[in-house]
Amino acid sequence: MNGNFMKNLVLHVRYPYAATAIVIMWLGMAVIIGLQQSPDVELLLVITAVSSLIIAIVGFTAPK
Repeated sequence: MNGNFMKNLVLHVRYPYAATAIVIMWLGMAVIIGLQQSPDVELLLVITAVSSLIIAIVGFTAPK
């Protein structure tokens, strides 16, 4: 059972650089939002979400 779990995990995290970039972006955004004085964070969240989608599309596509 342990070997099957590791095999599935490796299949899901095929391109870790893209996942790492997305995680770093969202963690940085959480820090920035926490340090901000104004509650206007919608634009920052939208920009981060769109950037995450672009990185995911480019980073998680399999090479042909």
